[in-house]
Amino acid sequence: MRRRGITVLLGAVLVALLTWQALSMDVAYVVFSPGPTEDVLGSEEIDGVEHPIITADTEFPSEGQLRLTTVRVKQSVTLAQALRYWVSNEYAIIPRDLIYPPGESEEEIAEEQQADWVESQSNAEQAALAYLGEPAVISVVADSAGLLEGDVVTAVDGTAVTSLTALADYADSETTVTVTRDGAAVEVPGVVLGDADLQSVHDDPYNIEIDTDALDIGGPSAGLMFALGIVDRVTEGDLTDGTVVAGTGEIDPEGNVGGIGGIQQKIAGAADADAEVFLAPASNCSDAVTGAPADMTIVRVETLEDAVSALETLAAGGEVTTC
Repeated sequence: MRRRGITVLLGAVLVALLTWQALSMDVAYVVFSPGPTEDVLGSEEIDGVEHPIITADTEFPSEGQLRLTTVRVKQSVTLAQALRYWVSNEYAIIPRDLIYPPGESEEEIAEEQQADWVESQSNAEQAALAYLGEPAVISVVADSAGLLEGDVVTAVDGTAVTSLTALADYADSETTVTVTRDGAAVEVPGVVLGDADLQSVHDDPYNIEIDTDALDIGGPSAGLMFALGIVDRVTEGDLTDGTVVAGTGEIDPEGNVGGIGGIQQKIAGAADADAEVFLAPASNCSDAVTGAPADMTIVRVETLEDAVSALETLAAGGEVTTC
């Protein structure tokens, strides 16, 4: 009996050791948790100097806040940690390959995240200018097809053009293109527009600037909040109505709002910042309401116009479309 007892004890110890070893092993997942939020109407201190995040030649004050939201990513996760995080709405367990695709280094992924971050600000500016009714022009992005970076295309073979779609008929043939260059009209012959690097951009009479160095964040999901910040900054009135508004969502130059990852963690971060309203992409609504604070209004938005309209309606005491 004594030998059998020792055998059972040793077996139990071995099982415990194996279980402990298994629980201590890293698994192929990462963890999303609530990250910091930032007020796009505010400023950040860099080397002792305050840097406003959004500036314009003429600015109007706001009493409240428009906070972009983020997630933290924990890359090294043990089985024990994964099991603990799994049961909490504040955390999300994501297969590592979805965040860090095989074959891409962490440096490459960081560069992509930074590029998305910069593009989100450019898209936000274009979406805001489109919402504000500013006209679009066709701009040359880089030297190409005989055109120079910064040229603004105004006519092709003597016909005025104002949109990229108007150039489709000229894509494969040589044309004479009239551009505005350094304030003067210049005719450039022999241009094949299909070879030109062009984009449609809206006129910016406000001289809007977003300080890309003020915030150490990556990815595209702050686009909606940047666009709202621009609209609020350059127009009279206060979209926040003196409250804390948070949100998330990609945005394209036309103002369409796209879905993002980590919506529940971003809402938790917004709650930590005392946000009363959260703007959520329509495609994230089903996840957004899971575990959301009962006293937070989760507003469903598909476009920048939806978001502006919802905030104006809330300020007036009206009801909005929620998730």
